[in-house]
Amino acid sequence: MKTLLIINGHPDPRMERFCAGLSAAYQSGAEAGGWQVRRLDVGACSQTTLEDLKHGCGDSAKAMVDDMAWADRLAVVYPLWFGQPPEGLHLLFSYLAQPGASRKAHVIVTMDMPAFAYRSMLRPGGKEMLMLELPGLIAEEPVLIGCVSSLPLEQRQRWLASMRDYGLRTTLGSSTVPLRSASLGSIIDRKVAQWWGAH
Repeated sequence: MKTLLIINGHPDPRMERFCAGLSAAYQSGAEAGGWQVRRLDVGACSQTTLEDLKHGCGDSAKAMVDDMAWADRLAVVYPLWFGQPPEGLHLLFSYLAQPGASRKAHVIVTMDMPAFAYRSMLRPGGKEMLMLELPGLIAEEPVLIGCVSSLPLEQRQRWLASMRDYGLRTTLGSSTVPLRSASLGSIIDRKVAQWWGAH
């Protein structure tokens, strides 16, 4: 059976948080598609576990390594704060990263700024995000959800439905990513990014 590890990088793992809802929706779709799924909520890790990650020791930190090795596929969901992933998530990937080895993953990022504005910070060529870097991780067609603090309920529900569909079709390298990523808006965003990089 295909194996998938979903990592919710939000420091608050409660289901009221949009990242938790997106993770659950992705998991629901992936399980419906025949994947065996494990879930890691970084925000549910104890302070001891986070300290273990810092120092590269501890049974709970080693269990995370086992989950990563178990998974054929990864999906990572997190909020972008001050242009960076949350500290706990960065610690996790710093601990898990193997020299010279990278893992591909579906990456879903929420942010308060408009997604098109963030995409304008793409590096020339549009291949890598300036601030989506987690050690040892390669983001496959990252899904950016902008203006998350002001999203109306209807739009949040559409995102959750799209995320379930994304999980159902979870094949790395797929071009069928949800909503804006497959829309005219995405084309405009990329044109803005190319123009920005040339000026």
